[in-house]
Amino acid sequence: MSVQNIIDSNTELIYSKFIPPYNQVLGYGSFSRNTKQSLLGSSIVTPIEYDTTEIAQFCALVGGAPSSKIGILKAGVWRLGYSIQLDKTGGGNPPVEIFIRVNGQNVPRSSIRTVVDGPNAELVVFVDYILSLNLYDEIEVCFISSDSNVIAASFASGGVPPNNYPSIPAIIVTLIQLS
Repeated sequence: MSVQNIIDSNTELIYSKFIPPYNQVLGYGSFSRNTKQSLLGSSIVTPIEYDTTEIAQFCALVGGAPSSKIGILKAGVWRLGYSIQLDKTGGGNPPVEIFIRVNGQNVPRSSIRTVVDGPNAELVVFVDYILSLNLYDEIEVCFISSDSNVIAASFASGGVPPNNYPSIPAIIVTLIQLS
């Protein structure tokens, strides 16, 4: 660990700033999509695209926004959580599968299955994973259903202050490096 001394020019006091070595600084990130996303079609795997980086260190959207891939810029064990708002534009109620891909490959045992009962029957799903990731690995959250009416839905902010509320993203992904 190194120490950097900072002198306040107004008070002439010396402050010490401790700077941990690179290998002790951990990564984190939060990414979201603020518009709805439809499936590419019935029974077609659809990676979810993000249009906003809320905060990030040692991870980033690959190629900038919009992108379905989040790149890892520091190897280690990472916690990945996502919250997705599902809805339908019509049709029946077959299941929706949501799962993780790393470098284009499905992560074993990462699928979850749920059913959206119909239009305006929004359903929020939250899932949390622990993944061992390498430098430059690319993560995707994907969804698929035999019903092409399934969407990842977003909603605008609303209300009147002091009773207003913020917008609702279609998906929020958070990454926290654990080691």
